[in-house]
Amino acid sequence: MDGKLVLTRCKTALVLSTFMAICGVSLGQTNPQNVPQPPSPELQKFEPFLGKYEVSGDYANLPWAGTLELKRAIKGWYIEQIIQIKSPGIDREFWVLATWDKSTQKYRLWGFQTLPSHIEGDVRFENDEMITEFTYPAADGQKATSTNRYKFVGINELLVTSYRQFGNGPVEKIGTLRGKRITGTEPSNIPAEAELRAFMAELRKASIEGDVDAVANSMTDDYIQTDINGYRQDKTTWLNEYFRPLADLIKAGTFHWDEYERTSLQFRLYGDCAVVTGDLHAKGTGAKFGPQHTWVADPNASFSGTLHFTHVYIKQNGKWMLAALHNQMPLPPPNAAK
Repeated sequence: MDGKLVLTRCKTALVLSTFMAICGVSLGQTNPQNVPQPPSPELQKFEPFLGKYEVSGDYANLPWAGTLELKRAIKGWYIEQIIQIKSPGIDREFWVLATWDKSTQKYRLWGFQTLPSHIEGDVRFENDEMITEFTYPAADGQKATSTNRYKFVGINELLVTSYRQFGNGPVEKIGTLRGKRITGTEPSNIPAEAELRAFMAELRKASIEGDVDAVANSMTDDYIQTDINGYRQDKTTWLNEYFRPLADLIKAGTFHWDEYERTSLQFRLYGDCAVVTGDLHAKGTGAKFGPQHTWVADPNASFSGTLHFTHVYIKQNGKWMLAALHNQMPLPPPNAAK
């Protein structure tokens, strides 16, 4: 057969097959009976962090200042993050797209920046943090991992802490950015869960530091608490019997929390009321729970454990308040008694 004729037929077949493939994709996505839908349940985890922030801080021993923006893109299928740094001597942009990869059950990241490089990574959510992680080859050839942890430290106040690791070496902190939300600041535009998470972060900080005034001002006047033994306390009783004695020990340096973290958080919001369930992992040193439901100093004492909790929050005058709390010891595994 003539070589030119064979080449012509091959080119024609390639063009036709490519055209049919494109048509197949296009027709499949434009078919009114087959409208694609974004992975909403997964991408909704980004909701509390969406918005635009003015950021400043220190990264790799350099002062950074600029903007950070997280927003939905491509009809809600992706989350787009744009970081623009305009510090003196630094003019950098970072663009990242995130979406849910159903095949791997992970969030995937594709990052582009004003350097001749393209990086890929993952994003995950732990408690009240969003964590992005990228891997790339370092100058010496070993694998490098860059991790950024996003967390609200106040209403509309975002903290981004960055870490780096080379191979199996130590993890080093290399930067911190603080951001103030500058868009979506109207109460109707702020996701209620984001507000509540920020409030819970402030209350946690006050609890660890023994700040009695801040804790008391975060509770409703008719606050009620039930502990693991069924003992019930109102606000005044709980402050006097439990928190003030503990706060005194914290302030004196006698007692400190080694761990005080809430995990497995589940939020159920009903307008100006919210129910939050989860697990509290607590570990402390320097005191023990004594008689009359109070704390007493003991330099040899330490404890650790996990509690299931249910919190009820009420929004009063535009501010979330803790209205009720119930703690419970987890039930033993079904086969533990065998």
